[in-house]
Amino acid sequence: MLRALGWPSGAISIRIQRATWLAITIAITGCAAPYVEPYPARLARPTDGDVVLVEDNLIIFDASGSIDRLVDFPNEKAVLEAFLAGMPPGTYRVALRVLGGREDAQVHLATFDRFELRQHARKVGWTGRQTPLAQVLDDYREEFATRAGRVAVIVFTDGVPTRYGKYIGPEETVEAARRLHARHPGELCYHTVQVGMDPRGPALLRGMAELGECGSFRTIDALDGADALHAFQMQIYNGPPPPIVAKRARAMTDLDGDGVDDRFDRCARTPAGAKVDERGCWVIEDYVFDHDQATIRPQHEATLEAVVRVLAANPGVRVRLDGHTDATGAAAYNFDLGKRRAEALAVWLIDHGIDALRLEVHSFGPGRPVAPNDTQQGRRKNRRVELSIIDF
Repeated sequence: MLRALGWPSGAISIRIQRATWLAITIAITGCAAPYVEPYPARLARPTDGDVVLVEDNLIIFDASGSIDRLVDFPNEKAVLEAFLAGMPPGTYRVALRVLGGREDAQVHLATFDRFELRQHARKVGWTGRQTPLAQVLDDYREEFATRAGRVAVIVFTDGVPTRYGKYIGPEETVEAARRLHARHPGELCYHTVQVGMDPRGPALLRGMAELGECGSFRTIDALDGADALHAFQMQIYNGPPPPIVAKRARAMTDLDGDGVDDRFDRCARTPAGAKVDERGCWVIEDYVFDHDQATIRPQHEATLEAVVRVLAANPGVRVRLDGHTDATGAAAYNFDLGKRRAEALAVWLIDHGIDALRLEVHSFGPGRPVAPNDTQQGRRKNRRVELSIIDF
């Protein structure tokens, strides 16, 4: 029928056609802002290994007095409803802010809920109030400053910010967009959609879209169809998974300075200079004693002299000498051997100037192995005397 009337095809002609039909509707019904049914949208699901990259999504919809209420507002609202219907499923957060709308017209950041958003958008009406776009952008500076993922800001507006009914130019709003972009630690993308054909609009909308590398600008006529809207939303939301960033190595904490990270140190508070094993424990190994005996070998006294130096340098330290054995043989014998070795070490230290009141003796026998007893190396590690700190 439209072709028979001689109208051209394309986005501009569609806009002319809609304007004509809306004018006819208004004349017949007397409605101030006719409702335009949104076209069926296609879900913008990720494909070919892509994922939803957006973590936070701010949608700004202009219902202010600068928007033509008879033609542009109904078209804008129809596209908004189609846009909400086509958003990809996900757990990202979404806010819907209505320029010129009262508080009950706003949807603040919450996990994406398609049904709630569509129900809310259906109720939005033209307000005739001013266009506080700069203020809306400033409202989200703190909200987005703590999240490092991708933020998509989609703005449906004529690009004509007003205050008390007067056009105030693009500078204030572009500067607010710049502040928000600079505050966000991740990637923030502005996608601006011009409603109507006001020649002043692109100065603002292009200025916002060009902040960063991922934004875009288009007119609302470019979204007059499900395929165009789908391509737009695929661009906004989806892309290849970001590379996996290796976790930064945690700085080692070593409060006792023994070279063993406190996360793994089984013997905290060893004094400076003490020779510790991989557990962070101060250990006198089995080779200091004669085989299966509690006699200290003279050729290994240098190891014990190092212990004397550490205790002399830390006169407030008291230690318990804990005798440990492997599991070979009778348990009673091993407990006795562990005790005799601990006592022999205590006697040696006392003979070399360490106050007996600083020493205690205990035997754990085979009861606290540090390695399996089924290998020669494991049994050797289990035969030891540990110096456990009692007081500093």
